[in-house]
Amino acid sequence: MQNNHNTKTKGAGKPTTIKALWGTVLFYLLIAFEMVYMAGPFAIYFYGIYNPILKFFNGSPVLSFLNSFFLPHIARTTTSTFINIHEYVGAFIAVVGFIVFLIGAVQIYYSKFTRKGAVTGGIYRFIRHPQYTSFATCGLGLLIMWPRYINLFMFVTMLFVYYLLAKAEERECETKFGQSYIDYKNETSMFFPFHKGKCTNILPDNKTKKALILTGMYLISLILAYGMATLIYNHSINSLYASYTENSATIAVCHMDESTISEILTIVSENKQTSDYINNTENMYLNYILPTNWYAAEIPMNGIQYRSGHASPNDYDQTQYKIILTKAILRDGNSDASGTAIFTEILEREPLLEVWVDLEQHTVTQIFDIPENYKYRGIPVAVY
Repeated sequence: MQNNHNTKTKGAGKPTTIKALWGTVLFYLLIAFEMVYMAGPFAIYFYGIYNPILKFFNGSPVLSFLNSFFLPHIARTTTSTFINIHEYVGAFIAVVGFIVFLIGAVQIYYSKFTRKGAVTGGIYRFIRHPQYTSFATCGLGLLIMWPRYINLFMFVTMLFVYYLLAKAEERECETKFGQSYIDYKNETSMFFPFHKGKCTNILPDNKTKKALILTGMYLISLILAYGMATLIYNHSINSLYASYTENSATIAVCHMDESTISEILTIVSENKQTSDYINNTENMYLNYILPTNWYAAEIPMNGIQYRSGHASPNDYDQTQYKIILTKAILRDGNSDASGTAIFTEILEREPLLEVWVDLEQHTVTQIFDIPENYKYRGIPVAVY
């Protein structure tokens, strides 16, 4: 995200591009670092810094939704084809955006080192600000891969920041390059290669009016983004392989029909050692069903490796499953929440048991206590 035309801010020692770069990097690090470190050995250290912010949001009935994921992160398979491939789609979009960024960066630095002036050829023939477009594209991909509401709002905010930075750069370029740049600007689209003809400014020249209009557009964009994400969230919840009762939600991380989920719950409820846990109607439960050789670091369970917290091999025995029983502790005033409402009202999960079930023998085969210091304990992570 360099200055697209190799200019410097008046009265400043640093190029506008450097200032813009650091602002963008700080935003994307919050998304990218969380994704990378969640799966890496430094996750605990990273969350030592990030966790207080997440906990603050999580403890607030008003702000808790900011931590929520509007696309599944734990469930590997749902009834929705798009949801099943959304991480691959996000990765593809992010890579495309990064490649476009590199192409633009090569042109910028080549022009800078050869002192050829404003860059108007190559990718800049089609759009005036390919660096901002590429970073926005990359950010969209990261957002799809790590879809927290807080990341969504930050992404929308950065889009407006890009627009303001781009306008500031254009004013500098007009001052430095004069009519040649104005002609280029009038013939080339700002962010997308669709514009033809003279460039028009839809915002008024008055700074106060302009600020009010941009603020209004920003707030409307946040509302629309939230609405779209909520529609996606509802679709995601309805696409889960899950079973709900008045005091529980049980999610199958793999493909599983509701009758099989019910069978596993029945086996656990009939076992003498586990019946008291699952039949206690005074508690709320959020349970997870996985094949015995699957692992998910966000679920409090046994077998999570230090450097690898996820495993979902396709070759698993469809008669052997494990169910992780957790007590759902809800926020104050939400004790009546049931079914899918548990996802939005949960404050934290209290691990109870890990129970292995043999469907062929219709019996519980093994029962394990959950380690006290399981991975991501006390950290608000995805719950579905």
